[in-house]
Amino acid sequence: MRTIGTHTRVASFVGAVALLVQISPALASDDNHNNRPVAISFTKWGAPPPAVPPTPFFGLFEGFSGDGLLGSFVAEVLWRQVSVNGHVTGLEAMYEVVDGDRSFTALIRGGSNAAGAALLEGVILAGWRSGARVQVVFQRHLASEGGCVGAPFGKTCFEGVIHVGRAPRD
Repeated sequence: MRTIGTHTRVASFVGAVALLVQISPALASDDNHNNRPVAISFTKWGAPPPAVPPTPFFGLFEGFSGDGLLGSFVAEVLWRQVSVNGHVTGLEAMYEVVDGDRSFTALIRGGSNAAGAALLEGVILAGWRSGARVQVVFQRHLASEGGCVGAPFGKTCFEGVIHVGRAPRD
């Protein structure tokens, strides 16, 4: 009787461990999959000022994100300052991505060099993944260089990627 009791306990324990091992990755991968870092491409170009004041002092941009439609990306430059030597430009901007339940508004700050390469970092303030860190990289393409795919002909445009980090834990 003692031998059967021990075997039964060991078998029950092994079965429980096997069941946990199968369930744990499923639960963990669901959480990690939904909160993994995401890269969102965008193309933008200067937009005309709104017909109704206030007119933004530093500029507006329109464009598209990912494979989205025109208007799925908009931006407003809140602050811009060129260095005395003209080699770098400091920037602060608000980026808005419109993509259904993954729409968000981020506040970013950084700069660009004279060649048009930029790096900005910030945080999502509203919408999907509020509180998540973002890093934005983009490259300016002058109209005389042929512009960007999907941008209006003859306009200077910018192609880049928004790297969205994991959502913060509540």
